[in-house]
Amino acid sequence: MVEKIIEQCKQLRLKAVILNLEQVLEYASTQNWPCLKTIEHLFDLELEQRRQNRILLMFKRSNLLEKPTVDQFDFDHHSSRKKQKTKILNLLTLEFIRQKMDIILIGNPGVGKSYLAKCIAYAATQAGIKTLFTSTMDMLNHLIAAEADHSLLKKLHHYQSQDLLVCD
Repeated sequence: MVEKIIEQCKQLRLKAVILNLEQVLEYASTQNWPCLKTIEHLFDLELEQRRQNRILLMFKRSNLLEKPTVDQFDFDHHSSRKKQKTKILNLLTLEFIRQKMDIILIGNPGVGKSYLAKCIAYAATQAGIKTLFTSTMDMLNHLIAAEADHSLLKKLHHYQSQDLLVCD
């Protein structure tokens, strides 16, 4: 009977259920779990695996080469960082994405604009948000090349289809 359920799970593409089915059934038996609790646990495992896969996919598609976080950012390094700390931390809530707001980081060279932009982009990928990080020069070069090979609309759609586009 387990083999039939595994086959059905394959058809439904429930990979986490397949991987955990026998172990969960054994555990549920020893803990005297009711059927519904066992099914709920299997579905929780499946949903968590899908969430993790989405996060991984969002990171891979983002063009980020590293995983920067704001806890590595030294707010005491420069006075402008101290003054803007609350605003910077508020950006990491990603509420501006839901509100469809544009954010522009302005400052002198070396104050951490690029690093903060990467932190925001990485936080977005970890929230499962479709994100693309690119340099402005790369984006312009791709758009010029796309115009030359008559794929400009497709390339523009690629940039516009992101929930968060970060141009450094």
